[in-house]
Amino acid sequence: MSEPQRSLLFQPSFLRVWLSGLISWLGNGALFIALPVQVYNQTNSTLITALVVMAGALPGVMVGQFAGVVVDRSDYRRVLVLTNLALSLVTLGFLFTAQAAWWGFVLVSFVHSSVGQFLGPAEHALLPALVSPERLGEANGLNALNGNLARLLGPVLGGVLLTELGFAAVIVFDALTYLLAAGLLLGVVSSVAVRPPGRPAFLLEWRSGLEVVRSSFTLRLICLVAAVVGFGEGFVSTLMAPFVRSVLGGDGQTLGLIFSAQALGGLIGAWLVGRLADRWTALKLLAVGALGSGVLLLAYFNYALLYPSIWPAVLITALAGLPFAIFGTAQTLGLQRASPPELRGRVFSLCFGLVGLSQLVGMGVSGVLGERIGVLVINVDALTYLIAAGLAYSKWGRLGRGGRPAR
Repeated sequence: MSEPQRSLLFQPSFLRVWLSGLISWLGNGALFIALPVQVYNQTNSTLITALVVMAGALPGVMVGQFAGVVVDRSDYRRVLVLTNLALSLVTLGFLFTAQAAWWGFVLVSFVHSSVGQFLGPAEHALLPALVSPERLGEANGLNALNGNLARLLGPVLGGVLLTELGFAAVIVFDALTYLLAAGLLLGVVSSVAVRPPGRPAFLLEWRSGLEVVRSSFTLRLICLVAAVVGFGEGFVSTLMAPFVRSVLGGDGQTLGLIFSAQALGGLIGAWLVGRLADRWTALKLLAVGALGSGVLLLAYFNYALLYPSIWPAVLITALAGLPFAIFGTAQTLGLQRASPPELRGRVFSLCFGLVGLSQLVGMGVSGVLGERIGVLVINVDALTYLIAAGLAYSKWGRLGRGGRPAR
């Protein structure tokens, strides 16, 4: 009987990537809470809040496609280091928006997100170069654990810093996390892939990534499911802060507590998916995660109509963290397994871009409907998860319902 393998966290390079993600996610979680709260408090407008959030999503559709080509031609580690350093500087730009007109938030959000487009493709492309293929599911499970640990602390820190010290304290904290992440990534060692020679032909190379997605059933379906959910997530990005304030009667700290509660369930979900991901198909994981998420979101958005109190929101969000972790990990793992290594950055950027476009539409629609109908239109998010579950389940049979990972 073979001895159990040691955790990937004992591998120095993987540990550095894991810790850098944990630290930068702490800052992201804090800013995710503080930014919409700050904008809504200054403007009292769901439409302006939507515009600011949309400014952060737009680069995924535009800059992200350029980023995918650059990542596939570059050293992944170097891209991650330089991007974290640049994000540290750009984040400080939010310091000048607190007392400025609302368009200042829009401008900095756009630039910040544009720089950040290089992070996702580079990290997801680097991961298969650090671990063996048979442990890729475990690696993504640990990354989900990483994100949920940060979500457990980041939103609480963001809510407390915003309430006690102000918006500027959140910004400084976020900028410092990017600096620490860059320092950790300097020590990462990975196998060096062969890069295309010469100057990039961006359109031609981008189209080669598009053709890979179009020719793969698994990649097409994962991108479609992610885009459907992205539309609903646009509603959450715009309306969550107004929903907590007007329906639940909470503030920035309440919002931070709710998002941190999600991380508790996410920790369990990350542990579970790390053990299932190398045996289940990506589509099976997607179906299970989306169904659980949709059902719990319906309860979360509507229970206050019968019982107006905050504690059920915290409890339901904690439970929802489990299917959220399964769903998110399934997307990443499915894209990694089904995409060629030399095109992986472009595949992720294309999927991110499609999701970003879908989110933009959702944000715009939610901003208008939120003003006209009210914040309970946020229920669209729950419906999109249920639709995604139906899509993933109905197509999962085409690839077989056995334990072999989908390709």
